[in-house]
Amino acid sequence: MITHLQSEDVDVLVLPEMAFTGYVFTSKDHIRPYLEDAETGPSVQWAKMQAVRLNAHVQVGYPEKRIINKADQFHEEFYNSICFVSPEGKVLATYTKHFLYYTDENWAEEGPSFQSLPVEGLGQVGFGICMDVNPYQFKAPFADFEFSNFHLSQKTNLVLCSMAWNKGEEAPKKEKVEPKPKSAKSKARADKAVESAGLAAGDEDEDSDDDWEDEEDEEDLERQALELQYDTINYWAVRMSPFYSQTHVPARETIMVVANRIGTEAGMGLLFMLALLESYTVPLVKPL
Repeated sequence: MITHLQSEDVDVLVLPEMAFTGYVFTSKDHIRPYLEDAETGPSVQWAKMQAVRLNAHVQVGYPEKRIINKADQFHEEFYNSICFVSPEGKVLATYTKHFLYYTDENWAEEGPSFQSLPVEGLGQVGFGICMDVNPYQFKAPFADFEFSNFHLSQKTNLVLCSMAWNKGEEAPKKEKVEPKPKSAKSKARADKAVESAGLAAGDEDEDSDDDWEDEEDEEDLERQALELQYDTINYWAVRMSPFYSQTHVPARETIMVVANRIGTEAGMGLLFMLALLESYTVPLVKPL
């Protein structure tokens, strides 16, 4: 996917969470063969090589192992981490996932905090990994907005998120919103979304005489296709809403870059999504 890129074609390359190892592990022993050192591991070495080749900053997710000395006793700690590498091939930051998803809890320690740091040429850069954008353990109040409020307080202007977002489990909704009547424009967009999902928007059951039921079935397919394409990215935008709320509008642009995985792993469907979210007084969301 990136072999065609040349030096200085991009400023920042962001790969998904645990990009090369897969995400679903059931225990510490299960993931142990895939654990990496924060400087010499294969994912980090790949990031360094590509950063130098592209003359760009590179972020890659990987499972990290640390050997910790406490009271002259050495023990292992495992983290769901990302490396952030400079164009010179130097690791500028290793960020460990702060809010763990239940799959992470099978093997990973919780990272100590969110992270943001100044980076020459990019400004104030912050990092996130998937569950970080959610309420803590899905139990904290939705309006706490822990991740976005942290980066707002740090004046982060570039938020880089590596994801392995599961499409099989819907993102928690703040509230249920009743569907609005479709305009001609939204109907056309729905037809296109359904077609992209491999469905014909006008298909009907030829054996059915119940036109009303057919119409409802068609609308349901349209709704599902649109939800699959837009709900997740809209949810991410909602979770960053402190950046563009009426009381916290920053006097600068903030960009959130999201790289998510695609495919199926251990029965878990992963929703492919690349996105840019830009904040002004009103959020602008761009699927890529």
